[in-house]
Amino acid sequence: MAASATTPTSTEVRFNKDAADDNAVEVRVVSDRKQSGSSSDSRRGRRCCPKLFDRASGSWWNPKFDSSLIEKEFKRSSLPQIRRRFRYALCYIILACIVWMIYLAVLVGTSSSSEGCQNWWGYFVGLGALIILCILLILFTRTKFYQKLVFKTHFVLACVLAGLVLATFAYNPQCTAQSMSVVATFAVCVETILMMYTVIPLPFLPTVVLMSLFSVAYETLYFCRYNLEPARLGEMVTTKIFLHICVHLMGIHIFFMQQVRSRSTFMKIGQALVARKQHQNEKELKMTAICHLMPAVVAEELLSKEENDPMVPRGVHRPFRPFYMNRMENVSILFADIAGFTRMSANKEADRLVFLLNNLFGRFDLLCAKTRCEKICTLGDCYYCVSGCPKEQEDHAICCVEMGLSMVESIKEFCEEMHENVNMRVGIHTGTVLCGVMGSRRFKFDVWSGDVNIANKMEASGEPGKVHVSEKTAQFLGDKYVMKENRSNQTPMLLGARMKTYFIEGVKDAKKDSDSEANQSADSPEDGSPQNGASSKPLLAKTGTPEHTEEESKPPPEEVAEKNKEDDSGPNLESQVNGKAIPKTGLKYRKVHAESNSIEVPSKGPENGGPSPTPSLLDIIQDQHYQESNALKNGSNPGGGRDSDAQFVESVQTAVQTEGKEAYFYKPPVGNLLLAFNENSTEDLFRAQFNPNANSNSRNDPHQTGRHPSETISTNRYNTVFDVIIGCAVYVLIAIGCFLVFEKEVYWTILFLITLVLQVLVLLVTLRDAFFAQHPMLSKYKLSFFHLWYPRHIIGAVILGLPALAVFINSSCSTETGVRVNQFYLFIIVVALLHFCNFIQLNSWMKTVLAVLCAVVMWAVLFVSIKQCPESGSTNGVSTTGSPMTTPVSGANPSMGETMTVELAVVLILLLILVWFLNREFEISFRLNYYGGVKAAKDKEEMQVEKKEAETLLGHIIPSFVTEQMGHSGKYSQNHKTVAVVFASVINFNDFFEETYKGGKECIRFLHELISDFDSLLDEKRFQDVEKIKTIGSTYMAACGLHPKTSSDEESNKDLLTMMDFAIEMMDKLQMFNDEGLRFTQGAFKFILRIGYNHGELTSGVIGTTKKLYDIWGDTVNVASRMDSTGVANHIQVREDTMKILHPYYEFKFSGVKKVRGKGDMITFHLIKKRKVALDHDNTEYPPKDDS
Repeated sequence: MAASATTPTSTEVRFNKDAADDNAVEVRVVSDRKQSGSSSDSRRGRRCCPKLFDRASGSWWNPKFDSSLIEKEFKRSSLPQIRRRFRYALCYIILACIVWMIYLAVLVGTSSSSEGCQNWWGYFVGLGALIILCILLILFTRTKFYQKLVFKTHFVLACVLAGLVLATFAYNPQCTAQSMSVVATFAVCVETILMMYTVIPLPFLPTVVLMSLFSVAYETLYFCRYNLEPARLGEMVTTKIFLHICVHLMGIHIFFMQQVRSRSTFMKIGQALVARKQHQNEKELKMTAICHLMPAVVAEELLSKEENDPMVPRGVHRPFRPFYMNRMENVSILFADIAGFTRMSANKEADRLVFLLNNLFGRFDLLCAKTRCEKICTLGDCYYCVSGCPKEQEDHAICCVEMGLSMVESIKEFCEEMHENVNMRVGIHTGTVLCGVMGSRRFKFDVWSGDVNIANKMEASGEPGKVHVSEKTAQFLGDKYVMKENRSNQTPMLLGARMKTYFIEGVKDAKKDSDSEANQSADSPEDGSPQNGASSKPLLAKTGTPEHTEEESKPPPEEVAEKNKEDDSGPNLESQVNGKAIPKTGLKYRKVHAESNSIEVPSKGPENGGPSPTPSLLDIIQDQHYQESNALKNGSNPGGGRDSDAQFVESVQTAVQTEGKEAYFYKPPVGNLLLAFNENSTEDLFRAQFNPNANSNSRNDPHQTGRHPSETISTNRYNTVFDVIIGCAVYVLIAIGCFLVFEKEVYWTILFLITLVLQVLVLLVTLRDAFFAQHPMLSKYKLSFFHLWYPRHIIGAVILGLPALAVFINSSCSTETGVRVNQFYLFIIVVALLHFCNFIQLNSWMKTVLAVLCAVVMWAVLFVSIKQCPESGSTNGVSTTGSPMTTPVSGANPSMGETMTVELAVVLILLLILVWFLNREFEISFRLNYYGGVKAAKDKEEMQVEKKEAETLLGHIIPSFVTEQMGHSGKYSQNHKTVAVVFASVINFNDFFEETYKGGKECIRFLHELISDFDSLLDEKRFQDVEKIKTIGSTYMAACGLHPKTSSDEESNKDLLTMMDFAIEMMDKLQMFNDEGLRFTQGAFKFILRIGYNHGELTSGVIGTTKKLYDIWGDTVNVASRMDSTGVANHIQVREDTMKILHPYYEFKFSGVKKVRGKGDMITFHLIKKRKVALDHDNTEYPPKDDS
């Protein structure tokens, strides 16, 4: 591959919807390679003129990309548009040939001369051969060889056209009435030149050389063919040279701007495709991230409802928060607790303990995927999951039992490898649940019902090393397992009645079923009595040991918050991820660092015949960090990707293969007739792009900031400068020609001076906007009137019509002018009409209509002149062998004047068709260029929205400061010296919850609204350091002090004060919710909040494999939970040490001595209110410790 193909580039797309210029839509691929020859890289180039286009090679005479790979792809991608224009040109040539053949045939049929009838066939042969050639070329463009021979094909046609035009001089019939006049051949000549520059393109230099030689050859034959008066020869030659220069100037200008604009369009559309690919990647990242938060089916439903809601557009505040909750029956719930965890953690360092916990839970994550269970989350040493939710499974109970048995076996393997002595206590229950999303910040998938509490109690009443199932679960197991009834006196009283429960002793007929899969269906349970020799092994095979190093892990030990809150907090809240359901992503994820604390999930890759491995959450975080760090390092936007030339081309080719080249490089979405954009909003933006006031405050506004580095020659204001310069040049050259060949009238001289001043003023305005917008004296004159849509077209129409006006003013029927004047009058008419192809930024229909009006007026003037003006008796230096498009000579056929008007009508009609066709193609090209920029900007904007949403979703799983470190090292764990922790429980939610009313869904909706109200506090700036950890049932857990701090923050009590203010605000939010949300109860029922507050040391970290969860551990967390469970309704309870720190800022009262499990007696206090003025720390008097 060429070196250019591997040059790193950065994609940069910016969009300002209110922009008034092309540079407001910036789409570029910036090469890191220094371009020594590029004018855009030179200081002088930046000062004098803009670059041709992004990634230009720096060659003005041969515009192309600096990368051969991109240039090659450009030529391949632009081929459909070139082919279309070439076919249209061939069709125009066929039409012109047919028209001329009809015209000559009519002349032959009506001619009274017998001599002319003998020579007309030469024209027919030439025109017929050209028609056949054009038809063959049209057929040839449909073959694959055209792409390889495109320029050779165009060259052949150019040579044939030039040869036929020149052949009209060599073939000189003696009957001039049946021949094409000099004016007609001149019109064909200039039409051929203009088509070669525009729709039959060759490389620039060959085109200029070939068409220049063609002009010289034509005029040489012209002046040799006719014997002109030597005294006027200089004036005639000069005028004809000026006319050819005019045509070449217009052709070169259009050719050059087409080359520049088409490459600019290619870069814009290419970057739109790159941005679209990034958009798709961000969308997949978003989906993958949310699938690590909740099951894929729930994520898809949530996202589809949010994106397709016709009533509420994205970004618009909803009157009610979205609520996604479904009721599902026959769901099995598994709770598992590590028996002996407290003993194991008693003599180990935090790093070692978290490593062991991460190792064990990593094994369980693998088992979840194998048994088709959904992991909910972990609570300290408790692990729980479900089966049959959110997707129904007939073998849900078997999946959970297999999960439980495998966990028992897996922990045995763990003990053998790690030399530990712990076991698993597993409880399973089957019932009905409500599943959905709870909260609006750090939300997670929720499983809610009384049956969840029963499953929790099944685990608590079980035995280590055994799977404890309820009677209802046993009914779904059939005869798969050997079960033993639990006859212990400690069997829990469930729902007011003693229930039968069972321990799974093993699998029936283990020898027969040992090779069965864990996901085997239980549709056809075996008949027969239990086998005496049952195996305790699960049906599924061993998972294997995840590979770790001891340095991998660094999240926390210690027991987490009290998990059995069934007495107060109601049903339990869970979150889950189905690793198998996560969609494949287009992102290329890198391998996790070797020192990562994550457990690599063994998977079967594509090279092994298996599916592509699903990216883990750590992969997502690291990939995102990798892209952003590279973007920042290379000086590009963080949102823009880093693509090589090959990757850029690959993005274009992928889109082209998917949707076809015509979808991007053929034609923008415009109407076939008026060429207006199909979407009114896009058309409005297109028309407003010239208005500088539309973005007066924008950083991209050229009238405010001068030239922007991304501006190119195709930018509107520079394009306008070239249009005006060409218009001025054409007008001046035609005016000089008029002075040379027509009589010098005073009124024409005055009009010329006035129009010249107008041209100069317009040129000065455009030059000021393009190059002197920052000049101190000129910057205050905006002259925005010239940039409005309609005034811009009016001024453009005047400039376009000036050459035609010059011809019209000099029309005369003086008897002294004769043949020379009439010929040059018609020559100038032809060039003046072609000038309406200039100003390619103006509306094509406006220019075409103006051209038609001018042509009609000029033809009418000529017609009246022939009818009314006296015949000239002199040829004025032109021999009598001149063409019929001359002033009739003495004794000539009187019908020759009529012939002249008919031929001129044919010339003008064909000329107007060409003008219409070229203007249409130029506007399509201009609109395609604009649409490419808008499309790229919109794709970039959508990609940024998706990226922001993806970052938000990642923030709901893991805090941003955690993902930043994980992006660097692949792991996160941190010991914190002082952190405030809050547990807030809605203690009477169980009284409100009623499953008999709509399955309890409407009751949970109220809890969802309340939790979302609590979440909304996190948006306030004063609570930006507060982190929501999770919700446990109707308990809200948050902490403050986890964010990275400065040394001054560590020594202050800012985090403790912030957390207490947050707790007070939660009480206020609850009061507002009771007054508004529960208004329908008329005060009969109000939610009651109880808050436990504590501070101290703790450890935070991320634990898990594919389903990583951020959590906090430590004695501080446990005590905060106890402060809640032993607290009093409508109060915030703290321990004595916390009270002493907060007492200068808040008032407390003694609440008693509470017995706390694992801590003994603990003195506690209740918050009364916040002090208006803080007390002096040296004179603090604490509240008395008595019952008063």
